[in-house]
Amino acid sequence: MPASAPGSAPEPRRMTRLETPRLVIRAFAPGDAEAWLALVNDPRVTRFLPPSPEATMDRFRDAIAARHAMERELGYAIWAVDDKATGAFIGQCGMRPIDEGPVPEVELAYHYTAACWSRGYGTEAVVAVLAHGLGPLGLERIVAVAMAQNIGSWRVMEKAGMHYQGVVDYFGLNGLRKYVADRAWWAPPAGHW
Repeated sequence: MPASAPGSAPEPRRMTRLETPRLVIRAFAPGDAEAWLALVNDPRVTRFLPPSPEATMDRFRDAIAARHAMERELGYAIWAVDDKATGAFIGQCGMRPIDEGPVPEVELAYHYTAACWSRGYGTEAVVAVLAHGLGPLGLERIVAVAMAQNIGSWRVMEKAGMHYQGVVDYFGLNGLRKYVADRAWWAPPAGHW
């Protein structure tokens, strides 16, 4: 991005849009409210997340405002994921800063509607987000965590080329499996589009 002239406002950052063979990863829009609320209030999804109150329309509005601000400031956020063929919202995937360990980190996070599980969408989106974060955004390291019981989630991390680092206690949850991807060695898995 070109630098702004001294004394002028910084040039606004464009919202991210990533495409894979089957997915579109993009900034959330107001029209995503109903689908997002259904996702984050689904007990099949929330059983693997830290406890939180039921999401409301106000929480959705606050979440997308915060995500848009984060993307303008940092260049990344948690984004909406759509099925490219149908245009339907199927989940969310992206990155956010966290301060849970001994040093601040960038966490990869993703959640998908139960109807989309076991179709490879998670891995496809994670690879795209890792490639974007460790490539054009220039991040040095991205981490991800999952409950040990959430086998599907940590298998996504492994298929996406992340390395298991050990067990950590983050977000008030104990015994999470932690994975990392470092710019120095991570590459998209062989044969991945």
